[in-house]
Amino acid sequence: MRLRHLLLIAAVLFCPAISHAVTCSVSNVQPINLGSVNPLSATGATSSMTFSYTCTKELGDALAGINLCFNIGASAVSGQVTPRNMSLSGTPARTLAYQLYQDSGRTKVWGSQYQSGTTFPMVQLNLLNLTPVTGSLTVSAQIVTPQTAAVPGNYQDSYTTATALVTLNPGLLFPPTTCGDTVAARLPFTVSATVSKQCNITSATDISFAPARATGRNLTASNTVGVACSNNTPYTIGLQPSNGNTAGTGVMAGTGSNTDKVPYQLSSTPGPSGTVWGNTSLNTVAGNGTGTTTTYPVYATVPSANYTPDNYADTVTIAVTY
Repeated sequence: MRLRHLLLIAAVLFCPAISHAVTCSVSNVQPINLGSVNPLSATGATSSMTFSYTCTKELGDALAGINLCFNIGASAVSGQVTPRNMSLSGTPARTLAYQLYQDSGRTKVWGSQYQSGTTFPMVQLNLLNLTPVTGSLTVSAQIVTPQTAAVPGNYQDSYTTATALVTLNPGLLFPPTTCGDTVAARLPFTVSATVSKQCNITSATDISFAPARATGRNLTASNTVGVACSNNTPYTIGLQPSNGNTAGTGVMAGTGSNTDKVPYQLSSTPGPSGTVWGNTSLNTVAGNGTGTTTTYPVYATVPSANYTPDNYADTVTIAVTY
């Protein structure tokens, strides 16, 4: 009996344990650069990053498959998956909203098994032999619009080895359908963008004088010009008649064989003595961008209407410098 007891113990000690050894790695993880961002655009800039993964089981491993969960957690800046933010380098503190997606159509936000209410890619791999199993996934990124409050500058967010990682769940008969807690690989990366200075002329209405008698003096009319510039961007607005005069003094031409020219003066304040509005550093109108449209009145004065009866017109060029 004693001999049998010893043999039984020896058999238990030398019976090999079932192995669950598998090695996974990721490669080609690159920074995501969304490039130059126009904060006034209704369409958010996009970019993407494709990385590869490889899994190999070891000799003697009894696994039939594994389930990989690819997690990208909270933004380092916002502390959340939705929204995700980049921060401006330097002061004052500013943010730029963006999002990471699982699909090229950018409809499925890329989350993490550790972030409640989010989804993430799960990949089931069959490991039937020792041949490595490979694949790739693409992270799609897009700036969230509108971003009219964004200040020009360089923005960045980061994902560390603690927030961007791959977990593994092994299965003996087939790949599981749930995530595991074993970290198989880590994929830290950064997201960056540069908000550019931008100005748009959002509106410009024609100046139309009412019909006037030849005895008319100091005829006045006005319109408005709308300008939107990126937040905290200084700009100037210049006006130049078609004759190239930089002091805002133009002439309107008649029709057909009429050679008369009707002079007019552009100004930023009303009346014959209004402040001249031209296209030099001394007579432009200045502003500072807010990300939304600012409307400016433009006044025109005709000193005299003593010209051949006709319809007169001219074209003024609006130049915004920033």
